[in-house]
Amino acid sequence: MSNVLITGGAGFIGYHFSKKLSNNNFSTIILDNLDDYYDIHYKLNRLSFLGIDTSKIEYGNEIISKTYPKLKFIKGDVNDQELIEDIFSKNEIEYVVHMAARSGARGSFSNPHEYIKDNIEGTANILRVCGKHNIKHFVFTSSSSVYGSKNDENIESAKLKPISLYGASKLSAEIISETYSKSKDLPVTVCRLFSVYGPLGRPDGFIFKSIESIKNDISIELFNSGEMWRDFIYVNDVIEILFRILLSKPENNFKVYDIGTGVATKITDIIQILEKILGKKAKIRNVSGDKSENTITKAHKELMFKELDIQKITDIERNLRDFLKEENL
Repeated sequence: MSNVLITGGAGFIGYHFSKKLSNNNFSTIILDNLDDYYDIHYKLNRLSFLGIDTSKIEYGNEIISKTYPKLKFIKGDVNDQELIEDIFSKNEIEYVVHMAARSGARGSFSNPHEYIKDNIEGTANILRVCGKHNIKHFVFTSSSSVYGSKNDENIESAKLKPISLYGASKLSAEIISETYSKSKDLPVTVCRLFSVYGPLGRPDGFIFKSIESIKNDISIELFNSGEMWRDFIYVNDVIEILFRILLSKPENNFKVYDIGTGVATKITDIIQILEKILGKKAKIRNVSGDKSENTITKAHKELMFKELDIQKITDIERNLRDFLKEENL
């Protein structure tokens, strides 16, 4: 039975991926420091849905799920070298999915040390231990923020020119991952996530916030008068792609994927679809832009995972209806 360590497993995507592995009979260890970048109750709720008794959480202690006997949770920091060594030694880790990160492009310049510590130093610490233990595959979830800002949605060039400290920290972690792959013969796959949405998502996500705002007659704040495009991809599709990637061996021991649909959707179009589904008009308030936010993000087709049902993953109205139904929003 394969043992998988998921760092940041109490996060939005980490929760869904942990559930996917557990449903497929993997032995899964979730490591998460439960930081307060957003309301910690979201993470605690996700853990409770996985059968973790959150009242028993203490730093460094293992809690076995009541729902999935092969799943356990450990509160801990990826920068804690002693704890990471202990987890690997006791659990014979074979695969690592590294999702733990200080998230958010907006405002990352105001707190640079935390982004460097969590995203760069934390990744290097995990990789150091992975190299010592000869794991089978290291999957790192990076971000579309590693790309520069585009002004034309038809531009297909993949230029690595981040405009936020967050993006720069994720790109730095990618470079460190590739270096470990080459020097330590460590199989590494980098997965650059685009705008993921779905049930139990982050409260600061655009689609989540827009739904809540429309329902509660709160104004939706739009940067750049809504002249922004994002590659929105449903979390179920992301999880399936990551699962297939985890179980495959990267070509030449190192591979990079864009995890998106390859389609850039204008955010005002998303609002119109939500208005249609919810049967309610949105209130809009234009606010000044943020230079750390890209105007257009879109997965590059040459970097996308090939085994995709493009028609399915790009049907955003159907996916939004599924999201609202599953989340009961």
